[in-house]
Amino acid sequence: MTVNKIHNRLERLIDSLTITENQKFFLREKVNNLYNELKNISQNRTSYSSTLYSSKNSYQYTLERFCYGGSFNGGIFIKNRFGIDIYFVYRIIYPSEQYNLTGRQLFEIFYSDLKTYQSNYGVDMKLLKNPPYGHAIPIRMDYQGISILFDCIPAIELPIKCLIIPNGIGGIKKINPKLEEQVLSKLNKIQNGKITKLIVLIKYWNFNWGKSLKGYIIEHLVESIFNKIEIQSWDRAVKTFFSRTIYILDKARLLTNRVYDQYSILDEYSSNELNNFLEVIREAEIYAQKGKWEKLFSDL
Repeated sequence: MTVNKIHNRLERLIDSLTITENQKFFLREKVNNLYNELKNISQNRTSYSSTLYSSKNSYQYTLERFCYGGSFNGGIFIKNRFGIDIYFVYRIIYPSEQYNLTGRQLFEIFYSDLKTYQSNYGVDMKLLKNPPYGHAIPIRMDYQGISILFDCIPAIELPIKCLIIPNGIGGIKKINPKLEEQVLSKLNKIQNGKITKLIVLIKYWNFNWGKSLKGYIIEHLVESIFNKIEIQSWDRAVKTFFSRTIYILDKARLLTNRVYDQYSILDEYSSNELNNFLEVIREAEIYAQKGKWEKLFSDL
């Protein structure tokens, strides 16, 4: 297969995975409706007593706003493959309490509002998993025969503009979605829109190969690798991603956490997990170097 041919086929694959502006408008409208109903539910509750995890804590809170995760706003969301991340941001009446919250308690607050919403509008929304939760509460919204998956993440906003969210293992962590979007947007503009396209392509490969890498790890890797390397043909870019990622993981190079800049986002993984990542990527690189693209992208 010639270089131009594989580049064009990969280009068509990227286009087929990308959500259209009309679809974005439709999704945003439905999420706005969900948010408005949840906000009304939270405002009509003057206090909340913890029940889901048999805790004795009591909070006064209200839903303040919501924001999308970076993949949807950043143009790297793959339609029909993943849930859309949405952060539902609450305000607690007693600010000091926000520093004592756990991930479980954040889920309790939001779970209560979702259950009330489901009781009122059960036809439209389905909770896809029962507690306990790790990263998010997965739900499905149905509209006129169309099903949309969402990963709903409860959050508290700090004065420094970071969000507190569940860390996936019962605790909490800080994130800054706006900063993530700004970094991606700036680099994408420099690369004439090719950064987001490459991330979509790599995330699709990752999905087909069992999702061994987290989406935000892929995003950081692409940003780090192609910060100074110009993206030309898609096949060359994929090969470069694999080879440079092998080097980064093998040498335990720093992938800076933008909130805790003294840490690497790879610190979240054990050495065994990183070794598993390496094995998968080394295998993928062999196929790429041999031009066996159908092994990487099954419906190419």
